[in-house]
Amino acid sequence: MQGPQTALVTGAAGFVGAAVTRRLIAAGVRVIALDDLSAGDVARLESARGELLEIVEGDASDRALLAGLLDAQPEVVIHLAGRVGVRTVLSDPELCERENIELGEAVAGAIAHSWPRGNRPRVLSASTSEVYAESAAPLSEASDLRGLAASGRWRYAASKLACEEALDRVLGPAGPRPVHLRFFNVVGPGQDGASGMVLPRFIEAARSGAPLTIHGRGSSVRTFAHVDAVADDIAALALPDRFSGPPQAARLAGYQGPLNVGGTARSTVLELAHEVARAASRRGLAPSPLVHVDPRLAVSPRFDEVLHRVPDLSRLRGLGLGLAPWTLAEIVEDTFARHATPRAAEALAPLCASPAS
Repeated sequence: MQGPQTALVTGAAGFVGAAVTRRLIAAGVRVIALDDLSAGDVARLESARGELLEIVEGDASDRALLAGLLDAQPEVVIHLAGRVGVRTVLSDPELCERENIELGEAVAGAIAHSWPRGNRPRVLSASTSEVYAESAAPLSEASDLRGLAASGRWRYAASKLACEEALDRVLGPAGPRPVHLRFFNVVGPGQDGASGMVLPRFIEAARSGAPLTIHGRGSSVRTFAHVDAVADDIAALALPDRFSGPPQAARLAGYQGPLNVGGTARSTVLELAHEVARAASRRGLAPSPLVHVDPRLAVSPRFDEVLHRVPDLSRLRGLGLGLAPWTLAEIVEDTFARHATPRAAEALAPLCASPAS
């Protein structure tokens, strides 16, 4: 290709954002990495530093700042900034909802404002599997959704659904709709356990010999995806010509609307705890007891559990993506080997830089 393509990534110092940024730069893409660093950590981007990476500290809801960054004529905008994590959301559900919606509206407005200057970037935006109503069946993009009127932790889902609608409303009539990335439990090294994410919590506890605390009976079902595999899929969707050959590139470039993004490592939370315990045992670590707790006491009186999250990945696979998923044992082993908390948990502010529901 002639010269580097450019991507603008919001929340680029967050868990998913940093993985995507590293993947893009490894492929020779110039990345404008926007993050307010309230919870993101530039240490996640150390391996990507160089002439292709421009780190901009700022708020993605600042439309003037976004407008200036869009003057660089990026081929793609990957919007990953937002609040995430059950503890974070439950600490102030209304603020979470308001900030996520403001972020989505700011990104949509800034991109639309840049159109007269000839800039028509492809847009990918982070959503969440929590937009789907509870179901024991695999969830497809056509499955029933939760409503926009919500309370407690469901304000997060409502805010991400409202962001999808805002982006479609502003950008859809004059061009392709954005791709709404509905993430299913993205995990891996460097994820923040302080916000309530289950795998880093378990691994950090196992390393120190602390109990692995399990909400309730641990019977809730999750389907985990490794962050590196997810980053590969996002990069291919963002710049199909760079990461794929025809005809796959044409299919990827033409895709718009919601898309389930995840893996196939299905497990109950209790089974995940046992897998972490086995990985700890292989390392000669002292056993950590498994302790069952009431999440309404341990997390928040407003805690509501998601009982069953299994994605239907037919659309993703139809695009030629998600074809080499990690097993649960592989995910746990790699995370155990490489995970390091980017900053001390007590130093993390409640605003997280990228979502991984």
